[in-house]
Amino acid sequence: MLGAGYGIFSGKDVKWAKLRFTPKQARWVAAERWHSKQKGSFEPDGSYLLEVPFSHPQELMMDILRHGAAVEVQAPVSLRKRVTEEARAITDRYLRSSS
Repeated sequence: MLGAGYGIFSGKDVKWAKLRFTPKQARWVAAERWHSKQKGSFEPDGSYLLEVPFSHPQELMMDILRHGAAVEVQAPVSLRKRVTEEARAITDRYLRSSS
């Protein structure tokens, strides 16, 4: 069971994350191994589409967020929502501390 999802988390409910990276970030991400069952492809505009299985979003979210604005979660909606909420919380923290 431990290798079905992303990172150290396992579980039976495996979903697939679809992540689009900017053309500038594409070649670096394409060279990384995120998961043994990952799927990746370059898009006509030079961006890179990476698909990885996961069962718990926490560790995957950390890796997504390290790429900042160079990545967009396209699916699933639940992961996109969690990453959006975390990005807003980060922004709020910085806006509050700069006052």
